[in-house]
Amino acid sequence: MLNKLATLAFISLFSCSSFIVTAEQTLPVLSGVGGDFSAMDTNGEAVEFNHYAGKVVVLAFGYTNCADICPFTLGYLKRLYGGLSANEQQKTRIIFVTIDPEYDTPGHLKSFIGHFNKDFVGLSGSQEQIDYIVSLYQAEYNRLSVLNIPTQNIRRVNPKLFADDEQAKEDNASLYSHTVTLYLIDKQGLTRSLEYTGTPVEQFIKKIQQLINE
Repeated sequence: MLNKLATLAFISLFSCSSFIVTAEQTLPVLSGVGGDFSAMDTNGEAVEFNHYAGKVVVLAFGYTNCADICPFTLGYLKRLYGGLSANEQQKTRIIFVTIDPEYDTPGHLKSFIGHFNKDFVGLSGSQEQIDYIVSLYQAEYNRLSVLNIPTQNIRRVNPKLFADDEQAKEDNASLYSHTVTLYLIDKQGLTRSLEYTGTPVEQFIKKIQQLINE
């Protein structure tokens, strides 16, 4: 009887070990998704994506006039980042790439991102640069409003600041639909997983930790 119990315990331990190994191998490189690119950071400085080599990156697309999806996504990313230890945060970068660089100037993007977490990275640039980044990650965006609409009519988390009320009243913008995928990228710049705000935060954190420890 004891021999049988010992055998069962060994099999159970072996099975658990096999499961752990398998779990650690569930983040394959997603070929054809991602790559190096040039952009502009929120200080107006040119930056290359390989500047973040050695960090685990979570990359998202959006824009500052997004009324619902982007604030919800950034709120999710704030909780995700907050669930990491201080040491893990230093090894991780949350990057938000605007799809509307014409409106999202570096200063405004910095203010918008900072509303959620000042450690987050905002990237803008020329429309050509943004379109290239979008294509690299097989993402999409589409302009919804043919005519620019007054931003006074858009529910915004962080409105752009103007010198006077008259300028604010004349401020117009476009609305877009866009990819809501969250790209999990390893320290070599390779995309390893596609996540969403529906992903349980604890599950996402474990994947980030796995890449940090690789």
